[in-house]
Amino acid sequence: MRNGLRPKVIEYQEAFDKFVAGRKEINTAIEQGKIGDVFDQLLEKAEKHDAVAMDIIAYYYKSGIVNYLKENYIKYLYWETLACAKGNNFAIEKMQFIYNNAYEEILDNEDFDVIAYLNNLTEENFIYFLGKEISKTLVKKLEINVENLRKMPEEFKPFRNEYLLEFKKVLNDALPEIIEKLK
Repeated sequence: MRNGLRPKVIEYQEAFDKFVAGRKEINTAIEQGKIGDVFDQLLEKAEKHDAVAMDIIAYYYKSGIVNYLKENYIKYLYWETLACAKGNNFAIEKMQFIYNNAYEEILDNEDFDVIAYLNNLTEENFIYFLGKEISKTLVKKLEINVENLRKMPEEFKPFRNEYLLEFKKVLNDALPEIIEKLK
């Protein structure tokens, strides 16, 4: 954390609006043949802990950019997880289907009342708070950071169930640590 401060939460609507604007900028750059410069600027923003930039990068790794960026589902998961860990509520909402079993495990935990009380959990903030906490633990476990993501090879790795299962295995293995941290 910079200067000892917690990263701010980027509320859903703000994150969504910035995501849409960023995608428009990227799509315009693709049409104009200037994608390299614009994508490099996006990566620079991500290096400065911009969680919306991370989310946009994740989006393009999920689908790829013809003649520029290879589709890579693993990089998509990692960039999206990093955006979630930095407090991007729109990214957290998108990862909800992957984190769903973890949410259920936490809800079903015998100490859930204590967890909810200690963390001021409500129906309104449950998904976002736990999504961020889950992501922060995954970032540590998988050693996800911008520098490591930029060093990963640019390989064509479209969605394969085995990639998702590997990611979920790390998540499931981390659940006891996540639950303990929440108590």
